Amino acid sequence: MVLSFSGMKRAFRRLLLACAVLLLLQVDLALAQESKGPIRGLISMGAYRFVGYGGDPVNTLEPLDAKPGIFGGLVVIASWKQLQPTPGAEIDAGNVIDKALAEVRTYNERNPQKPLGVKLRVWGGFEAPDWAKHLGGPPIATIFNEKPRSVGRFWSPAYREAWARLQQQLAVRFDRRPLINEVAITSCMSYTAEPFVVPIQEGVLRPLRAAGFTEAAYRECLGDAVADYAPWRQSRLVLSVNPLRTAPGQGNGDQAFTEGLMHGCRQTLGRRCVFDNHDLDTGLPGPLHRIYATMKQLGPEIEFQTWRTTPKDFDGTIRLGVSYGASAIELYQDYGGFPLVASSRLRQWAAMLERNSR
Repeated sequence: MVLSFSGMKRAFRRLLLACAVLLLLQVDLALAQESKGPIRGLISMGAYRFVGYGGDPVNTLEPLDAKPGIFGGLVVIASWKQLQPTPGAEIDAGNVIDKALAEVRTYNERNPQKPLGVKLRVWGGFEAPDWAKHLGGPPIATIFNEKPRSVGRFWSPAYREAWARLQQQLAVRFDRRPLINEVAITSCMSYTAEPFVVPIQEGVLRPLRAAGFTEAAYRECLGDAVADYAPWRQSRLVLSVNPLRTAPGQGNGDQAFTEGLMHGCRQTLGRRCVFDNHDLDTGLPGPLHRIYATMKQLGPEIEFQTWRTTPKDFDGTIRLGVSYGASAIELYQDYGGFPLVASSRLRQWAAMLERNSR
């Protein structure tokens, strides 16, 4: 077929448009991969008192104000019910995240030599709004660590779709904020902010199974967790990993499943995928040795959170994290934690982690 001159021009324009789109996609991918750096050094775990005492998370910088110029980051915590109390609600201008970022900004103005980066951690699970807990059936009443907790069907397609829509809203509002370096992936969480952990206590498992929980559905949820956060294109995404266990007697759990998702995260996000674990301690449980070795093998960025609020061997715990390649470690600021540690010691730990990341 011979094209007319006008046809040739149209074909050329289409070719130019296709090349331009391809170039934009490449630029966009480069920005998504490299636009924000990771948090390095010590990170304050932020609000946690709500887990033990109930109520909403209350973000405060008071413990950091008492030890300024040491920490590299702060975890800002918000619950799903705080952000979206009704179905389809837009995140309002007075939301808890904006308020916390304003406090971080003020802190950074006072401490320009050592400003804080922010890791955003949004809790679902027992902190989901009531309407989300009703998706697919009534809220599930459970007993977790001797406390009554109700959750929704966090493994179900309807719940997961609602959670993904929330991430879309959050990303539109916050992804380009320079203060937010990292965002924790908390899809599939139930009672802790660790996606791979579902408590195997009878007071939890029995009612969950009665409401339709299955290991297959849970695996599917975890497999889609990184995709839930696809709207976040500028911030680093932090995946907290553990061996998968969904019943007593499963020993070390399915470590290979977790490792497969770790490889998938890196393949999808590259260095924007940050690995994390919340059980760092000198008495490291046996099932985690292989997971920690995989984290170290895959390389930075690697972060940890101490298992105990105030580890018995605090110095040894930090050194263990450094030995596994950590560039940042979260410390509790509630229930003890870093407020009990001398500033001179905290500076030593921060320096170790910062050197470890070079």
